[in-house]
Amino acid sequence: MIYLDANFFIFALLDKTEKGKNARRILKEIIDGRLDAVISPLVLDEVMWVLVKNKKDHLLRIAVEDIYAMPNLKVKEVSPDIPLIALDFIEKFRLKPRDAFHVAMMKKLGVKEIITDDKDFDVVEWVKRIAL
Repeated sequence: MIYLDANFFIFALLDKTEKGKNARRILKEIIDGRLDAVISPLVLDEVMWVLVKNKKDHLLRIAVEDIYAMPNLKVKEVSPDIPLIALDFIEKFRLKPRDAFHVAMMKKLGVKEIITDDKDFDVVEWVKRIAL
């Protein structure tokens, strides 16, 4: 199981460079059932915000519905204790709140790998960041 950061989806949807190609290749692995992945609704919020900000509103519904349609991609709810766990990661690693929420979700779910181009995750010793 691997956690997907919002920028993974943004690269897959909008990027025409090698990073976008890599994201789409990984997405195909998830769709084909060769890779199990997980996100939280916070990832969807970030993706939706970037699409709106970049005037790509027409992609909102299809992107979100396609994510929910993937059987090997689970959207896990944020439980009430996640903010408290995130606080620990903000204090220990100086993470931004949203990144700390993602790390807290990973910890709670027992996930140690994240696909992201965000180097801020590198400070968490038990998280393996897979760059695009």
